[in-house]
Amino acid sequence: MVGSALASNLEPLLQIMAEVLLGATYPDDEVAGERERIVEDTAVARSQPAVIAREALLARIFGDHPYAKGIPDPAVVAAVRADDVRSLHARRVVPAGAILTLVGDIAAERAFTAVTSALGGWAGELSAPAPPLPVIEPGPILIVDRPGAVQTNIRLGGAALPRSAPGAPAQRLANTIFGGYFSSRLVDNIREDKGYTYSPRSSIDHYLAGSRLTIAADVATEVTGPALLELWYELGRIALLAPSQRELDAARQYAVGTLALGSATAAGLASTLSALAGADLGVEYLRDHPRALAEVTLEDLQAAAADLLAPTRLVTVLVGDRERITRAVGDLAPIAPA
Repeated sequence: MVGSALASNLEPLLQIMAEVLLGATYPDDEVAGERERIVEDTAVARSQPAVIAREALLARIFGDHPYAKGIPDPAVVAAVRADDVRSLHARRVVPAGAILTLVGDIAAERAFTAVTSALGGWAGELSAPAPPLPVIEPGPILIVDRPGAVQTNIRLGGAALPRSAPGAPAQRLANTIFGGYFSSRLVDNIREDKGYTYSPRSSIDHYLAGSRLTIAADVATEVTGPALLELWYELGRIALLAPSQRELDAARQYAVGTLALGSATAAGLASTLSALAGADLGVEYLRDHPRALAEVTLEDLQAAAADLLAPTRLVTVLVGDRERITRAVGDLAPIAPA
């Protein structure tokens, strides 16, 4: 839940939040209307190639874990009734494990009094934690067939360190250099030099139960094999050879600047602090993380890249015309049976 108001209106804002948290009734007609909208939206989304690729990658990485499904099946949503929503709210929308972040010109004593007055009657037990993530087993390339597709959606994924791990700063910089910003090696190779794709990228997503690396590129069907080859080349190169000092300095400047920019406004700072608190990190992270980034050496960077970006550690999923891409892809690596 997110809200903003003038500092003088803190108490009314908290009262509105309390009404939603403690007094939500979920009328039958409103639930029905929202259910129909979500069913339609999810059906449309699940037909999009990029979503199909993401869902296939999540399923391949997480298996039977709850994280394996990013978008629900429309049929599952259609079966939800108002009583189900009310029951879920009572079980899961509870103060145990919840974090309230306030950013503004507010004295601590006033904030404490206002929060206690508005939310002091909120009660509920902590939900069970998410189960541990499964061990990723790379295996052969998975092709999700889309006959007649003019593009192939390439997705690679693997395990990553959480924000709190000692190696996280080096990991962040390794990902940045590889594909985490516009000046990355991946963009320079398969966009600027080869022209295979418009926006190749890599990112690290942090979940409560663990963290994940994702590499994405959407390419024309006829260059699927060459694009995948170049992608693996860049992965192997950064996993085996240390980047240059110039690359490290540029990535470090970008990472520090992004962190500062993201917390420059009250809303951005609140969002950042909320995410950090969810990872059991305090406000000192905004001071300590730039320092840690500044201390990363080329040796640290290469070691992080060897763990994060080694091709043999990653799952590969392709969404495209199986008949047209199998030959080129099969010349590079084994393909899972259809």
